[in-house]
Amino acid sequence: MAAAITYAEAVVRCEIPACQYVRQATERFLADKAAADAGQGLWAFRPDLAEAAMLFAEQLPNIKGPEAGQPLRLMPWQRFVFANLFGFVERGTTTRRFRQAVVYVPRGNGKTTFAAPIALYLSFIEGEGGAEGYAAAVTRDQACILFDAAQQMVRRSPEFRQAFGVAERANAIYQEHTASRFVPVSSDAKSLDGLNVTVAVCDELASHRTALVYDVLLTAMGKRRHPLLLSISTATGNHSGIGRQMWDYAVRVLEGLQQDERLFALIYTADEADDPWDESTWIKANPSWGQAVQPDAIRAIMRQARNNPAQEAAAKTRHLNIWVGADEALFSTRAWKACADPGLTLDSMAGRDCHVAVDLAATIDLTAVALVFPGRDPEGKPHYDVFARCYLNEAAVLEARNPSYPGWAAEGWLTVTPGNETDMQAVEDDLRSLAERFRVRSLAFDPWQARQMRQSLAADGLPVVEFHMRTGNLSEPTKELGAAVLAGRLRHEGNPVLDWCLGNVVGHYDARGNVYPRKARPEQKIDAAMALIMALGRATSDSTAEGCLSDFLAHPMAL
Repeated sequence: MAAAITYAEAVVRCEIPACQYVRQATERFLADKAAADAGQGLWAFRPDLAEAAMLFAEQLPNIKGPEAGQPLRLMPWQRFVFANLFGFVERGTTTRRFRQAVVYVPRGNGKTTFAAPIALYLSFIEGEGGAEGYAAAVTRDQACILFDAAQQMVRRSPEFRQAFGVAERANAIYQEHTASRFVPVSSDAKSLDGLNVTVAVCDELASHRTALVYDVLLTAMGKRRHPLLLSISTATGNHSGIGRQMWDYAVRVLEGLQQDERLFALIYTADEADDPWDESTWIKANPSWGQAVQPDAIRAIMRQARNNPAQEAAAKTRHLNIWVGADEALFSTRAWKACADPGLTLDSMAGRDCHVAVDLAATIDLTAVALVFPGRDPEGKPHYDVFARCYLNEAAVLEARNPSYPGWAAEGWLTVTPGNETDMQAVEDDLRSLAERFRVRSLAFDPWQARQMRQSLAADGLPVVEFHMRTGNLSEPTKELGAAVLAGRLRHEGNPVLDWCLGNVVGHYDARGNVYPRKARPEQKIDAAMALIMALGRATSDSTAEGCLSDFLAHPMAL
């Protein structure tokens, strides 16, 4: 217990590197413990109960790594988890406070190491008759990862088996005199009904596409005095599943925006402003750094991922616990951010040639206009200054369909139109204004979009062109965008809406190596990125290459 409390205090004093969510969790723990010790509130703090659970865990053998076969040694952050889950009880009883717990931590930090002993303790040590423990996951193979770890601990602990009458077979660990058991269960089981959960460990929650398993386990805990549903996971690219929903809910609890006295939450990740390629960020996100997590291995992985966009997303999710737009993101977010120039303004482009493209989404969602000003760098290579304007109706902003919408609107990155539909006349008016300020070489629309707007603008002499949204038209400008970003041949003003859209783009490749940009899920908008690709396609097409040559010569870029 002393180690757990010392860890929390060190995090709060910033002596141990930690992200804001870990600091909030430790602050919550220390504040709740102080209130409990002062006899205030609903909860008492029983260090003896937490100590008993920790001592039990450290009697079990380590089953992996160089310490395999030796008694398990809980790390300080794992002791902190035990202190919370077992230390807080309803005042005057031994009924535990927390019924749900979510712990998000990068891979390799020892999630299973502390989860398996918790499952065994609650299933067989507390003495509840007919206890039902479950190792749960989407598939049986995934569920068996945690179950197999618990099973190996039991097999290698003859003292445990003899003292508590615990035995094991292929698919179950059981205790006959209490009729208790611990088994794997998954969504592909024939039936999840009829469970009476004492403890369930939901493994890799972020990989669950639906809430089926989680909801069944949660609703099956009603007949127990103090059941526990413990979810352990690492972030993925699956933003629409129960894992991301529970992450967002946990964040609100930690930030004090949501009251939930029955949920314990602990999230290890990088803070938003952290450099993902700096070692201090890796240490902050990985609480087992130098113990279960080997620094040299992470250094090698992150060094390789930094130079390979195809590996960047996987490295960030697995080793920094960062949610990304997709596991196969097309563009390097690190390189894109490096291309930002806060001093770049649209006003400074006055009189220059440009290509404009419009991605008109449904009237209830995001619409984007992108501008590409082509030039050449000192080496004669193509260079682009790019901008985006985004539009959204007032109802979508107020409803915060994306939590960032209100902030972006307040900062002027979103043009908000009244009502519950985006005002297309406002978009048309802005396009006319742009044509007056710049030499618009082409104004690209998907021919399936806004027929009336296109006809109206063409009638006024604007160079409206069709841009069919098919692989043949999109592949080359998509590849050129990625290459320009990596090579630093592009500048942008740091528009966060464009940043978000670009990070959401994933690629579908055909047999010839052509790529079609698309979004992985409906809520991940890519409208601004698609408008940019269209405008870049016009700027690099053969039909406009001659017309752009004079602009390249007249406006060389001094990087």
